[in-house]
Amino acid sequence: MGRQVKCPYCELKLDKDDSVEYKKRYYHEECFETWRMEAEHRKELIEYICSLYKLDAPTGMMLKQIKEFQEDYKYKLKGIELALRYFHETLEKPVQSGTGIGIVPFVYEDAKKHFMMKLKVEESVEDLKTVESKSVTVQSPQFNYERKLQQIDIGSL
Repeated sequence: MGRQVKCPYCELKLDKDDSVEYKKRYYHEECFETWRMEAEHRKELIEYICSLYKLDAPTGMMLKQIKEFQEDYKYKLKGIELALRYFHETLEKPVQSGTGIGIVPFVYEDAKKHFMMKLKVEESVEDLKTVESKSVTVQSPQFNYERKLQQIDIGSL
C-alpha cells in the first residue's frame, strides 16, 4: 500500500500505486478518462467556434457563455457544439457577429432530439446491414389438364 494522494478531478483520496499519473498529478482511472474526454470536447468546441466566427480565439463573452451554460443549465461541452452545428449547419441559419453563442439554450433540446434520432437511424441501418439475406425459391404449381369429355365424331352425326 503506497501513500495516499488526492485525485484533482473528484478530490477523493486514493492509493498512489492504484492511480494514473499525469504531469505529476494522480487520478483515478475513470476520473482521468472523464477529464481527458472533457478536455477533448472543450478543444473541439473552441475550434468550431473559431472556425464558425472566423476568430483566432473565442472572445471573453463566448467563454463566459460556455461556463454559464455548463454551470446554470448543466449542458455538456459536446452538446453545446452539436447545438451550434445543428443551428448553423442543419437549419442553415447565418452567423451574426456580436451575439456570441447565446442561441444555444433555445436550440439545445431540438438539437438533442435531432442527433438522437440521427443516431437511432444510423444504428438501424447498421442492423439492416448485419441481417443475412435469405433467398426463398417458390415453384409455381403445374396443372395437368386432361380432357374429361369424350370427343364427338362430327362425321357420325
